[in-house]
Amino acid sequence: MDKKGQIFTIDLLISLFIFLLLFTTVLLFLYSNADIDNSYSSYYSQITSNYINNIAVQGASSLIGSEGYPSNWYSISCNQIKQVGVMQNNLEVSPTKLYNLTTLPLSCLSSLLKTGDSFNITFYYLNGSILKLGGKAITAGFPIDYSSNYIASIQRFTVLYPGNEIIRLSYTEWS
Repeated sequence: MDKKGQIFTIDLLISLFIFLLLFTTVLLFLYSNADIDNSYSSYYSQITSNYINNIAVQGASSLIGSEGYPSNWYSISCNQIKQVGVMQNNLEVSPTKLYNLTTLPLSCLSSLLKTGDSFNITFYYLNGSILKLGGKAITAGFPIDYSSNYIASIQRFTVLYPGNEIIRLSYTEWS
């Protein structure tokens, strides 16, 4: 029989080596890009960004979407408050609730908004200056950590009661 039609051991070893090399490369690629526990993977970044963004959206919607429960949450103790909200009615924000938002203890506000120590709430006029009521800037939370890996900032617009002055809520969450 002729040697042209035979498979030699060295040919099998080379093909096995090439197969293992390609298989290992594919596994390493999938591990590095699809592992959600690996902080350098794209899926980890996507999941973390979505999580931070969802927390910010829920916090902004809670503040702007309701009057709070009970509606006089600013005059009772923290453990009696079920939800914090700053609306006077469906369309306008209450100046009293805005002011009292700044006097609420951070631990209470953090637990009501279901965040940790990584959020900031600030109200602005449309020209970009911070809204002040009674000489006090309407801001609550912690200073924004711009060195964080993930930052989500949600903007909501509403009207300040009574009248027609439009203000902007900036709710920022980071990790």
